[in-house]
Amino acid sequence: MTTPSVPSLHCPPGTKMILEVAGIEDKLQSLCVGYLRSRCVITQMPLLAEAQREALYQILYPNAAVIARYLHEGTVIGFSAKVIKWIQVPFPLIFLTYPPRLESMDLRRHKRVSCCFPGQARLGEASLAGMVLDLSLSGCQFSTIVDGPPPPIRVDDVMELKCELFGAGTDARIPCAVMRVSASGHRLEVGLKFRTLPPAARDSLGTYLEAALSVLS
Repeated sequence: MTTPSVPSLHCPPGTKMILEVAGIEDKLQSLCVGYLRSRCVITQMPLLAEAQREALYQILYPNAAVIARYLHEGTVIGFSAKVIKWIQVPFPLIFLTYPPRLESMDLRRHKRVSCCFPGQARLGEASLAGMVLDLSLSGCQFSTIVDGPPPPIRVDDVMELKCELFGAGTDARIPCAVMRVSASGHRLEVGLKFRTLPPAARDSLGTYLEAALSVLS
């Protein structure tokens, strides 16, 4: 029996976190205290006025739904969790379930354009044929159809992407960091951020985006 993969948070102690607790309208500012991978995430109890604090205590019952977000290298990482328990002594802390998956939103400086280019992504020895569905100067979305269980792709994994837009050479592969992974049925979508773009690939991509944006804007 294989152990299911769990994501790495990359959220060191002291990282600022925003908590959204079911039943509380306001977003709550907190700090990550630490985590035990696959077991729990520990955050600081948000600092609130007394009346708000009492209301929060009433809502932080076991299994209460929480959404947590934090910033990692310019990308907002979010996950859904449930309250395990909270304590006041020796320090006011909240224990959350460890997330089975992460969602990310790249704070992009570049406009993204929808497209449909054949491409091929490689992770280790695994090679996936699919389509590049949108592009910017900083990254893209890659979509593929898989038979059986999806490959174990995680946020921060490094994938190599080949697309005719980057060049026709067999070695024209662009190293990318995985920023988002979404699987639905047989469809697998991966959000990728370019780690490096060779000058020729960057010029080709820039020319395409400029032309596309001039038509779409």
